[in-house]
Amino acid sequence: MTEILNNLAFGFEHALTLQNLMYCAIGCVVGTLIGLLPGLGPLSTISLLLPLTYSIPTGGALIMLAGIYYGAQYGDSVSAITMKIPHASSIVACIDGYAMNLKGKTGLALFTAGVSSFIGGTVAIIVLATMAPALGEVGLLFGPADYCALMLLGFFCVSFVSAGNLLNGLAMAMIGVLLGVVGTDVNSGMPRYTLDLVFLQDGIGLISIALGCFGIAEIVKNLDNRNTLTPFNGKIKLMPTWPEFKRIIPSALRGSVIGSILGILPGGGPTIAQFAAYAADKRFSKYRHEIGTGAIEGVAGQAAADESAART
Repeated sequence: MTEILNNLAFGFEHALTLQNLMYCAIGCVVGTLIGLLPGLGPLSTISLLLPLTYSIPTGGALIMLAGIYYGAQYGDSVSAITMKIPHASSIVACIDGYAMNLKGKTGLALFTAGVSSFIGGTVAIIVLATMAPALGEVGLLFGPADYCALMLLGFFCVSFVSAGNLLNGLAMAMIGVLLGVVGTDVNSGMPRYTLDLVFLQDGIGLISIALGCFGIAEIVKNLDNRNTLTPFNGKIKLMPTWPEFKRIIPSALRGSVIGSILGILPGGGPTIAQFAAYAADKRFSKYRHEIGTGAIEGVAGQAAADESAART
């Protein structure tokens, strides 16, 4: 325990200098602005902005890249909530986040996503700082059966959160599996169902599917209703009321724990964590009957799970 505290103190000593805090702030702002662009996720944003760090000291460069990643993740949530155009890290935000946007609660949805992401990141950092060695050993114990169980968990989470009955959800999950088969076989190196198209040899990207299912569909729908759209002239409410804030905290903490656990497991990640947290909210939340129609919990839980899974 003493060693952990000494390492934390050493890290804070270097990270909390004025120069490094400035690098972090710049990274967060720039990452958020780039992340607002549809289809550009955290990794794409870091790749684009990597040249900015070439002339910066190593510690400051790492801090700026971390800020860029964090900002890009929040920027993805903004585009998902306001335009229903997500990246892989904000697919679930389209469900309740966009529904809140249609109800005129855009500011509240964005605040909820930001606060929940902060809670998720903080919980994940605490978990890593205190349990990293033990968790690393657990990750090495994973075998084929464990990977299969993790994939089944993802299937059931997706089918559980989908609208309609369980069979519809499972059918959607199986369609996703069939789309995932397209590409190059990792064992034989032979192309599968690529139709002799070179750009399909790497498979069908999750970003392309998300943009097609959510973004393009919403754009076409709005084109159909363009004459009925009215501009919003009211004030955007950003801060939640105390009862609304009390609804955020339990869901964010629940999502943080789920994301921290699934993020550590090999093969797990933010996407599975989002759906698992959303499924947990639909099962355990006091307001579970509202989830799917613009509930705060539907934004808070998935945002916290996404952030904590990305950290661990």
